[in-house]
Amino acid sequence: MIAELVAPGAALLEGWSDDGTWQIVLPWPEETRELPWERACEWKSFLRELELEAVVDEHPSPFAGGWVGYLSYEATACDEGARPREEHPPEPAAFFARHRSGIAIDPQGNAHAFGPSASGATGSQPGDKTTSDGLRARRSRLQDSFDDGAYARAVERIRESIRDGDVYQVNLTRSFTLPQRCDAAALYRALTAPQPPRSSAFLRGNGWTICSASPEVLLRFDRNRGIAESRPIKGTVRRADDDAAAIASLVASDKDASEHLMIVDVVRNDFGKIAPPGAVSVSDFRTVRTLEHVHHLESTVRARGLHGLDLCDVLAAISPAASITGAPKRAAVQIIRDLEPVPRGVYCGSIGYIDARGHAELSVAIRTAVATNASVRYHAGGGIVWDSDPAAEDDETRAKSAAFLRFAGAET
Repeated sequence: MIAELVAPGAALLEGWSDDGTWQIVLPWPEETRELPWERACEWKSFLRELELEAVVDEHPSPFAGGWVGYLSYEATACDEGARPREEHPPEPAAFFARHRSGIAIDPQGNAHAFGPSASGATGSQPGDKTTSDGLRARRSRLQDSFDDGAYARAVERIRESIRDGDVYQVNLTRSFTLPQRCDAAALYRALTAPQPPRSSAFLRGNGWTICSASPEVLLRFDRNRGIAESRPIKGTVRRADDDAAAIASLVASDKDASEHLMIVDVVRNDFGKIAPPGAVSVSDFRTVRTLEHVHHLESTVRARGLHGLDLCDVLAAISPAASITGAPKRAAVQIIRDLEPVPRGVYCGSIGYIDARGHAELSVAIRTAVATNASVRYHAGGGIVWDSDPAAEDDETRAKSAAFLRFAGAET
C-alpha cells in the first residue's frame, strides 16, 4: 500500500510513459541526499555529485534503478538572479534518494521486480485505497496567500509591467494552506483520482511528504542518443458538462493561443542555447490534454545533437520552466520574486528520476502539495498576459486546485 512507503526517500511514480500508466514502487531507498536552503544556488554541484553505476538493462519499465527526487523552484531560479527568500518551506532546496531495487507495474498490471532487494518481492498494489483522517471537517481554516483581493491587485501589477514593456507574460501563483495534519496517502489519492496524470509522484522526506499530480513534462533526456524534449502546458479552461464546447472555446481563445505561443518560443530559445543550429523542433503544437477538472493546451519541443552534455547542462538551459515563469524569463522570475508573498519550494520545481541506463525524466511540479505533521499546502497559478481578467484568472487557479479544495472541504 502507498501508506507503507514510510522511509525517507521511499517513493511512488505513476504514469511516466506515453504507452499507458506505469506504477514504480520504491520502498527501499539505500541513501538520501538533500541540499539545504543556505546552499540552494549550488544545485548543479549537488546534482553532479549523485553517482550512477553504469547499467545496461533491458528491463521494460521507465525506471530501473538510480535516483528519484526533486529540485525546488528557488534553486534553479538562482540562475535567473532571484535569490531564495529568508523564509524557507519545510522541504529542502533539493532532495534525491538512491534506489537500486523496486517493483514496476506495467499498464497491464504485470509486476516486474528489479534490483537485489526486490528479487522475489511481490509488494502490495499501490492502488489500495486509504482514508482521510477528518481533514474535511475544518472548512474555515484554509489560508490563501493572496486573500482579501490581493490576487487581483497582483494581476494588475503584472499588467502594468506588461504595459511598460518589462514583460510579456508572468506566471502568478498562490498557495492554499491548512494548518493541520492530514493523511498524505489519502491526499495523494485525492489529487490523482480517478487516473493519475502523466507525471504523478509521491515522495517521503524527513518530516514532509510530497504529493504531486503533475501532467507536465519538463524534461525527458536520453543522454545516450543526445535527445531531449519538453512538453510545456499553457492555456486552460475549466471542464464543464459539455467537453466539446469547452475545448472549442479553449482552441478558439486568442488569449490562450498567444499565451501558449510565447511559452513555446521560450522553450525553443532555451533549447537553442545548447543544441546545434536547426536541431530544435516543435513536433506537436497546441494539442489538447484533458484532465479530471480542466482542459489544457500542450506542445512538444525537441532538441537533438546534445551528445557530450550531461543532465545539469540541459536542466540549466531550460530551468526554471518557461510555463511557470513567463517571458522574457529573467524579468518574469524577478517579478515573481517581488509579488508572490511565500516561497514556492518544490512547487514549480521539478520532480523525477535519473535512471542508471542513461536517461532521465522530470516533471514540472504543478498540482503539488506538501504535507507535514503540522500543515499541508498546495499551490496553483496561471499565466498573466495583457488581456487577462483578474476574476477569470482567479477562477482558473481554483479550477486547478479543485481536487485539493474538495479534499479540504473548501469551495472550488
